[in-house]
Amino acid sequence: MLSRGHDMPQIPDLTDPRYLDEVGWFLYHEKYERDRFGGSYDAERLAYSRLLLDEVVGYLGRDTNWFQGKTVVSIGCGCTGDLAAFPASVKIAIDPLLYLYQRLKMLVADEAGGRTLYLSLSAESLPLLDDCADLVICRNALDHMPDPGAALKEIWRILNDDGAAFISVDTGGDPTPDEPTVFSIDSLRALVREHFDVTTLTDNHPPHSVGRLGSLRLVARKIPGGSAMLDKAQILRAYEARLA
Repeated sequence: MLSRGHDMPQIPDLTDPRYLDEVGWFLYHEKYERDRFGGSYDAERLAYSRLLLDEVVGYLGRDTNWFQGKTVVSIGCGCTGDLAAFPASVKIAIDPLLYLYQRLKMLVADEAGGRTLYLSLSAESLPLLDDCADLVICRNALDHMPDPGAALKEIWRILNDDGAAFISVDTGGDPTPDEPTVFSIDSLRALVREHFDVTTLTDNHPPHSVGRLGSLRLVARKIPGGSAMLDKAQILRAYEARLA
């Protein structure tokens, strides 16, 4: 399933507000708000994963049994244990700060399904093969990316033709160091429609982040369009010419 070469993960410069604001938010929650769900940081993270699972199955019109034998990818997962409660067979979580979260001992163990594979890298160039995922989740992440269009193109590439993308993102407000992209409902819909059919969209949700005006949820289905095909016969002829 993995492809392409990538450098070893690095610890980011935490004097940069882009990274300090992102990591600091989780550290603040870990210290001050862990009693909200069961009195521990892990309990809070697992509770949020269960809430996300309930939300996703509701939007997909499925039940949790659907995940058996499925591959689920979470883009921009943070250290929230996005997939910890998901009973999928293959779970892949992707975020450029995951190596840092691991070093800070903030990753959450799975309570259902297969063991989550964590990849510490950005979403604009994923080391995954085409058509490998049944579901891609991008929760509160697209507006954190400098090039959300490139990330959506990669989501399209890794989804199989029957797959779905579940996207949850804030709208309105002003750009910040860790949330440089500001979406309106129309601008997000237009961007997603470059590669997907939007089958469900609701926009009556409170924002994930302070300073945003609201948030929306959408389910998108892949518009089929095959990747460039390689000419096997031509490759073989070139190889045979070298043997002559």
